[in-house]
Amino acid sequence: MNKPANISTWSNEHVTWVDITDPTEDELKEYSKQYHLDYYTLADCLEPAHLPKKEVLQDFTFIIMRVYDAQSKSPTSVQQMSHKIAVFFSDKVILTVHRVHEDMIEEIRTKYLDSGIISVPSEIVTKIMYFAVKSYEANSVSLSEKIDQMEKQVFMGRQTRTTLEHLYFLKNTCRLNRRILSFSREVVVQHSTTDRDANALQDVRDLLQKLSMSFEETHDDATNLSSIYLSMVSLKTNDVMKLLTIFSVFFMPLTFIVGIYGMNFEFMPELQWKLGYPVVMMLMLVICIIIFWWFKKKRIL
Repeated sequence: MNKPANISTWSNEHVTWVDITDPTEDELKEYSKQYHLDYYTLADCLEPAHLPKKEVLQDFTFIIMRVYDAQSKSPTSVQQMSHKIAVFFSDKVILTVHRVHEDMIEEIRTKYLDSGIISVPSEIVTKIMYFAVKSYEANSVSLSEKIDQMEKQVFMGRQTRTTLEHLYFLKNTCRLNRRILSFSREVVVQHSTTDRDANALQDVRDLLQKLSMSFEETHDDATNLSSIYLSMVSLKTNDVMKLLTIFSVFFMPLTFIVGIYGMNFEFMPELQWKLGYPVVMMLMLVICIIIFWWFKKKRIL
């Protein structure tokens, strides 16, 4: 048997707010009948894969927002990074459905509803949007700080083999955040509320733009840093190849001379010279000096 949902209801003369956490199938059926909501629409809102969206139903407007999960470790998908909250609202009623506890629900109630700052469902939805979007702010700051640290590591020559993996993870995280915020922007743009709530809705839009730009900038920095990292690795490889090439240039003529006098033919006139060995050694030394001078002249060394 499924565990009963945690259901909270708050009501006044302007609005009835029902908040449902991890509901059972029977509870969903009960609320679908009570508020004339299609059961399958209500049940489908708990599917974890949905991105932010808005739908206009017969009696309700249905939206989905995704809230960043600060407890997620190394998220590689939207579902791992965030959890969603579904909102059904009309002129007098608002239902919020989610699988995990949301602290912002209680904060909105105590800070804005009880104080009378907001009083209608559309204004509550604006606050839910604001808190959902704001949940990505700390992650934005964290990713920005991480990319700054990686820049210092790369440019100070302290990069390791895992640096590129960290950059890829950071880019992927930024991409997921941008994707969620992009769909969230469509929901916020389509949302309509009261005149007195217009400034609050504009704050949501401004925050969305700010975070989107932050994630985009961090993503671009990570992409550029990845290119710089690969270029520096390639440069180090080229330096090694250059060093090996210099060594080979020095030893090729010496190896050629040694190869000639190592053939052991019987009639080689130089083999009988008393000064043959020191002459050959001097010749090899002169060749090395000439090669060294040529490299210096060409500014290779």
